[in-house]
Amino acid sequence: MKMTFSEMLQHATNFELQIGEVGGTCCLCGNHTETGNPISFKQNFTSADYISTGDCICEYCQYLIDNSDNLRRSMYILTNNEFKKFKKKDIPNILFNLPNEPFYVYLTETYQKVGWVRMNQVYNPGDAEVVQVLLDYDIIEFTVPDLRKKYDVVNKLRELKITKDNIKRGDFEMYQYQRIIDAYGIDEARQLHEYCQKNKTNPVWDLACYIGK
Repeated sequence: MKMTFSEMLQHATNFELQIGEVGGTCCLCGNHTETGNPISFKQNFTSADYISTGDCICEYCQYLIDNSDNLRRSMYILTNNEFKKFKKKDIPNILFNLPNEPFYVYLTETYQKVGWVRMNQVYNPGDAEVVQVLLDYDIIEFTVPDLRKKYDVVNKLRELKITKDNIKRGDFEMYQYQRIIDAYGIDEARQLHEYCQKNKTNPVWDLACYIGK
């Protein structure tokens, strides 16, 4: 049975449920509860656009509210049995070795946005070809082979000291393009340039650039 992010987190970490007395629909996960809590957010909670209509915050999701600062300042992968935080340098190993069981993945560039409010939208059953992850508020869908290819291209160019901004835009300075020609020849240099240009508006390309070396 599919578990919401807060349900899976409770299953993995065994946190204490925040039992309340309010019945209705949870505005975070959409589940019905008879033991929810009043809807209440801190003044600095800036994710109202991603909150659904509802009557309460369920006993599972109240934990997310109470631990919002910790959740927005970390990157993590969640399975039924493990909640694992990781650093930026670990992202490639995480994304290229995903579990074959249900999971959620949260990534962040800002360490500030309350992106976890959208986690229920990036549930992965563990056996699907297309993977969904959350990067701050952005949902990114990809296949592992495609992300791997883009990641390898990014690193190939990074080895020549091409900046990530130039790689991301597919817009090389003359001296950068000459480096690529010197290393790989004119034909491959042209192909690499065309590949970057073709992908410059692709969110998966942005992700590959972010996690590249």
